[in-house]
Amino acid sequence: MFSTLGSWDEGIRAFLQNASQKEPQPWDMGYEERRRATHEPRVIRQLELEDEWKGTCMEGIWNGMRRFALPIDDYKVSEACFYEYLASVGINSVFLGNKLYGIFRLDKCSEVDFLRVCKAIHLGLTDTSTSFNFLEHCYKSLPLSPISEELERNTVIKVSELQRRKKDQKTAAAELRLQQLEGILQYYEETGETIFDIGAFCSLFFDEKWRYWAGSFIKQLLEAAAKYFSFPYGVFPTIPLRWAKTTEPLPYDRNALHDADSLLLRNVELTERGNADGKRKGRKHHGLSSKRK
Repeated sequence: MFSTLGSWDEGIRAFLQNASQKEPQPWDMGYEERRRATHEPRVIRQLELEDEWKGTCMEGIWNGMRRFALPIDDYKVSEACFYEYLASVGINSVFLGNKLYGIFRLDKCSEVDFLRVCKAIHLGLTDTSTSFNFLEHCYKSLPLSPISEELERNTVIKVSELQRRKKDQKTAAAELRLQQLEGILQYYEETGETIFDIGAFCSLFFDEKWRYWAGSFIKQLLEAAAKYFSFPYGVFPTIPLRWAKTTEPLPYDRNALHDADSLLLRNVELTERGNADGKRKGRKHHGLSSKRK
């Protein structure tokens, strides 16, 4: 063996270096990377459902929901967790929270399916009967007072500076408000325009490049859903049956090992759920979740 190694250009050093250059194993990766690498049908279906929102105005919104809705729970959350999510995006009204919970809760249990919530909001944004209503509400809810049909650049600059100075600017909801204004300022810089109106707003909202900016309007979209998904202004959108079928979870079978990481990945999923539960228990509940009786 050593005589063979000695015939190589750099001998045993080259052999050891080549032997050490192996592809990273699943257990060396992070949780999300491991999910992408697995061959387990259950996880593959989950990823297909998550990837539906990539490149759309819902991508940033889904990323925010995903911090609360875990794959191991099939993206369903408890009532308390749903109210915590609402508070995280700035919805602290008990009345509005109750209405949204009533709209989105599943018929046969008290849970909320975030996949279904995301799909419903997307339908509200894209259906011709509700699209403009949703977008108009978002536009009129910009942190500018009073809101006008056309927004001048200097006005937006002043308001964004005031927004940065506010004491609550470190909250997630405040960051979303600031992100909305900074997006408009970026529009001025990139286009050279000095006026921003609802036409420009609607155009940007569905532009893939602006998808994370569109996601900053999640609070306003939920407000619009509360209005236009209920009587007397509208009804809950019809979720396509074919899509609903794809969200039915595949069972986990510990005896069906689809790759070397199947069992270990399941343990990581359970750990992720435990970490998420621990973070929620350690938080001080403000707003909706603490006011409900």
